Amino acid sequence: MKRFLLICAFLSAFAVQAGAQNKQQPTVEVNGLIVDSNNIPVVGATVYVKDEPGIGSISNSEGRFKLTAKLYNTLVVSFVGYETAEQIITSAADVKITLKEGNEMEEVVVVGMGTQRKVSVTGAIAVVDTKDLELPATNIVNTLGGRVPGVISIQSSGEPGRNISEFWVRGIGTFGANSGALVLIDGLEGNLSQIDPADVESFSVLKDAAATAVYGSRGANGVVLVTTKRGKKEQLKITFRSNYTISELRRLPKYVGATQYAEMANEAAVASGMSPVYDNTQMDIIRYGLDPDLYPDIDWQDVILNPTSFQHTQYISAQGGGSIARYFASLGMSQESSAYKSMNDSKYNKGVGYDTYNFRTNIDINLTKTTQIYLGAMGFMSVNKRPSMGKKYSRADQSLTDWIWDSQSKTTPLMYPLRYSSGELPASGTDSDIPPHVLLNYTGNTVENKSRTLFNIGIKQDLSMVTEGLSVEATGSWDSQSLFGESRYSMPALYLARERNQRGELILSEQVTEASVQYNSEAWNWRKLYFETKANYDRAFGHHRVGGLLLYYLESTTESGADSSMNAIAKRYQSLSGRFTYGFKDTYFLDVNFGLNGSENFQSGKQYGFFPAVAVGWVPTQYEFMKQLKWLNFMKIRASYGLVGNDRISNMRFPYLTIIEEKSDTTPWGGSGVLTENRVGADNLAWEKAKKFDIGMDLHLFDNRFTMSVDYFHDRREGIFQQRAQIPDYVGVITMPYGNVGSMTSWGGDGNFEYFQPIGKNFHFTLRGNFTLSKNKINNWEEAMQPYPYLSKTGFSNDVQRGFISLGLFKDQQDVDMSPEQFGTVRPGDIKYKDVNGDGVITDDDQVPLFAYSGIPQFMYGFGAEVRYKNWTLNVLFKGTGNNYFLYGDKDGSKFDGYIPFNGGYKGNVMALAYDPANRWTAADYSGNLATENPDARFPRLSYGKNTNNTKPSTFWKGNARYLRLQELSLNYNLHTPGLRKALGLQSIDFQIMCENLAVWDSVDIFDPEQAMKTGHAYPIPRRFSLQIYLNF
Repeated sequence: MKRFLLICAFLSAFAVQAGAQNKQQPTVEVNGLIVDSNNIPVVGATVYVKDEPGIGSISNSEGRFKLTAKLYNTLVVSFVGYETAEQIITSAADVKITLKEGNEMEEVVVVGMGTQRKVSVTGAIAVVDTKDLELPATNIVNTLGGRVPGVISIQSSGEPGRNISEFWVRGIGTFGANSGALVLIDGLEGNLSQIDPADVESFSVLKDAAATAVYGSRGANGVVLVTTKRGKKEQLKITFRSNYTISELRRLPKYVGATQYAEMANEAAVASGMSPVYDNTQMDIIRYGLDPDLYPDIDWQDVILNPTSFQHTQYISAQGGGSIARYFASLGMSQESSAYKSMNDSKYNKGVGYDTYNFRTNIDINLTKTTQIYLGAMGFMSVNKRPSMGKKYSRADQSLTDWIWDSQSKTTPLMYPLRYSSGELPASGTDSDIPPHVLLNYTGNTVENKSRTLFNIGIKQDLSMVTEGLSVEATGSWDSQSLFGESRYSMPALYLARERNQRGELILSEQVTEASVQYNSEAWNWRKLYFETKANYDRAFGHHRVGGLLLYYLESTTESGADSSMNAIAKRYQSLSGRFTYGFKDTYFLDVNFGLNGSENFQSGKQYGFFPAVAVGWVPTQYEFMKQLKWLNFMKIRASYGLVGNDRISNMRFPYLTIIEEKSDTTPWGGSGVLTENRVGADNLAWEKAKKFDIGMDLHLFDNRFTMSVDYFHDRREGIFQQRAQIPDYVGVITMPYGNVGSMTSWGGDGNFEYFQPIGKNFHFTLRGNFTLSKNKINNWEEAMQPYPYLSKTGFSNDVQRGFISLGLFKDQQDVDMSPEQFGTVRPGDIKYKDVNGDGVITDDDQVPLFAYSGIPQFMYGFGAEVRYKNWTLNVLFKGTGNNYFLYGDKDGSKFDGYIPFNGGYKGNVMALAYDPANRWTAADYSGNLATENPDARFPRLSYGKNTNNTKPSTFWKGNARYLRLQELSLNYNLHTPGLRKALGLQSIDFQIMCENLAVWDSVDIFDPEQAMKTGHAYPIPRRFSLQIYLNF
């Protein structure tokens, strides 16, 4: 004991003496120059004093830096693409530090559950440069399509809060319950729209079985991996960003005014065998605006929409640390308004918009030289304000604002005024038959608050003392999401006037009864507990490199609002997965992966599924004779094959259980109380399985100035969960059970290229491009036997659009009489259909597959360029699709109001396009000109009221939403001068101007091609202009 105390006293005295000596070291001003191996100054390199938090600098445009330190301190210099350098300060003399270029062979890529040397990656992985994500876009999701190979996306709305694209990795691979990709943020399931792009450190998309295998069933449809920024062992860095964006509505449907509408209404009525809707006197009243009550002329888009809306965001982050602890923290907010216009007398509409707030902290602490703990937290909250539409708030109904767009399509300029002269508000019915300005301004408001908080803690232990390259980690997290929505809803009395009485007073009929203001709210809570532990091994033995991963995870999820005791049971999943990697001379690579997954969706004995995958890689450029090819710097050929399971096959809990319920019905024998089957369980239920094959190649050419990756994939899904349809009635089941009976194949390819070309010292440009092609075919879809093969879903693409084959328009009455019977009363100028089955009558049995993927592209591509000159950077990105067929009026013709003239009789706007006589078929008897019977007209003859024949889905309404979009155009200037640092402490300032959705080239023209099938029944995708500034302290 005495010896121990003596040793402690000696060490304390030594530490005090050492500290005293350190304090006595003189302070010097260090002037330095940082260059690369070619003696070219390195701009923007980070310089800091080791173990002295807060002391550091950044090299300027000449590669120079200046800081104050003590003699014998160590300078640490780092820059992306170079090896970190250290130099001891031995005098006050100027120092010159040369950075060595990093070894490309040692460059790492974020893969499943860790990182891997890029050269050894054998899976199909797309890596996104995070700088490309730091754009003033609405959210990260909207930047993926056309930028990331393997991703297909579509944006269906521009409304704040709903303007988030839907995306798929390598398209849609299953018609089961779940076809979306798994999104992991720092290893935990997350939402890309809830993360600020400035928080992202790395972004990878895992596409094939080998890359996703360690995630088991969760990664069956691809995985998006996001890691956020962590603290660094350097001086404190503070970044502040402010952004202001103006959004301009474009591609709004153009409708005719009152006079043109009335002219066409008369033509439609006569063509339908009716008298004109408006006589000559009424036409004069309309033409000269003599009765604004009965014959108004209202531009409803001008009434409810502003031409522009605004968004502004603020963001601040801090990053730094020392040898013991490192930290990163950020705060952000965004406020985005919509283009909806408020009436001056509105009590409720104070602005429809979407606001978000977020924070994030990541802290790494070295407890010992081999033990590190991680503490992380994030929070996100969104506030969505919108009109209540006179309805209670319901978490299940998120699309009520669609009524506004349905209404503006239905409400004609002549239908009614904003208010009648006697003060009443108008309407012709309920819901979307209420005029849009009433829905917006006089029906109350709804506020929906969503929030998420996540806390996680992890510990990592380096076990190199046991064996080199071995480490273990454990992570636990608590994830909570909540929602609170409230609605103050009301409805004023609404009236419709069609005529006046003898005294000239309006005759009003009440359409909607007044309802006073009421209040309701709804809350929902969700919680997940997650735990994972893993062991990593990576070690080189001469020419051999061996790696391994073993991972176990367990999660438990509960939520409020369960409708039964069974649904209130926590959802639990667990998995054991692993990976073994081997490399020889960085030339031959082997990856073996497996997942052993457990799920509640299967009965005991079938709850676990084993899913292996294997991948190989070959780098022939490592051969000596290949190194003689100076133009070929790197080539890798890789292939993978694996089995992936999917248990997210249904929204039902425990689908293998048969549910029995008791009813109070009387029995045939005079008693009461009946036991009956509420649901027939599928006791033979098994995992949905996907056999995935991928082969790809990576190339680097011409001194690495040109890089390219390309992949081909082929997936086959078996055992897709479907409700049975071929069980005969005599079996006696009350409801059809479910089973693993579906099958589907998908295939395609994706790839990208980049070419970098320096021109002189201060100028260079980079060209980039990528593509994604994804197709599929249903091998088996269980359904009732069809009378004709083309009616079956088997053998065709998923979600294939079916309809009639149009043969054009009927020429005359003889053409009508000599053709098979169609739908309703058919006249010349109506659509003529092909009798596919030859039975002499047109029925639903004549509907055939028209095209695949209605509204969702099979082929998406992007290309762009970056041009740098000194401190200026110009970026441009084009995004486009291949043929993308759709039907005007949506798949089932439900969106024809506002497109087909007078589809709803007196309800329904008329497109300016249809007013042009060249675009519609008009009988010569009406026009007096035989040329108006145009067989190639865009619209058939006018009908007053729904024409059951012409509104059928058919090739007549087929369009192509293929487009090329100028998605992004930005100009950035980086300002960094010694004066900024001295006066304001700023290392640099970035000024950025950006335009989004600047131009579109397509054949749709009247609507945005991504919304074409909505025919004006959706908030348009706007053009956006942004000014953004970064302050880097």
